[in-house]
Amino acid sequence: MKYIPKKEMDFKEPIVITGFPGMGLVGNIAAHKIAKDLNLDFVGYFDSPEVPPIMAVEEGILYPPIRVYANENMIVIYSEVLIPQKSVYELADEIMNYIGTKNPKILINLDGITSLNPKKTYMVSASENMLKSMEHENIEILDFGMAGGLAGIITVRCGDKDIPSVCLMAETNGLRPDPKGASNLITILNEIYNLDVNTEDLLKEDKAIKEKLKKLAEEQMKLLSKQKVENPMYM
Repeated sequence: MKYIPKKEMDFKEPIVITGFPGMGLVGNIAAHKIAKDLNLDFVGYFDSPEVPPIMAVEEGILYPPIRVYANENMIVIYSEVLIPQKSVYELADEIMNYIGTKNPKILINLDGITSLNPKKTYMVSASENMLKSMEHENIEILDFGMAGGLAGIITVRCGDKDIPSVCLMAETNGLRPDPKGASNLITILNEIYNLDVNTEDLLKEDKAIKEKLKKLAEEQMKLLSKQKVENPMYM
């Protein structure tokens, strides 16, 4: 795993945000939306032969799957693909090497946590002081549970290096892409850091996904009913 720079940038204690595929894809959906709405520049990517060879296409341009976008005040790192298990720690170390030279104000990992009735957003950190400093009316401290993958590893790594860091986890059913969960994360970041990222299109996308799933379920029920009529032995 190595970082490939594409553009130099002078940073001023940037806020670093990461989002990788996880529960409901809320982390990378939110990170991608932030990078797009804030018009951040594509400044580099992380590359490894272990990463699936799938390039993203935006307006005709090919991009590597694990990308870094930035301006002088913010860095957003996200991936379009699942990171292979054997590459997770290697990528975490490379990300730490990258941000370690940027003097970040804080690193915020965005992730999801499963729930049958998704509404809340939780926070964990490797530092009690960070939990106190990030207190917010719409964030609850997770009393018990697990934070896996890159989000958890990077948060712990930051604690080891005294880099302020938290992991924000939006509740999601985890069974499909969840733009609503991603919008919950963005709304909190908007309120804390005045990002002014628009979440209305994510909410519309969430509604469209739910309507599509509802129609698919109805079609499936119609098909099952038809099969039962045509074949009484059908179970």
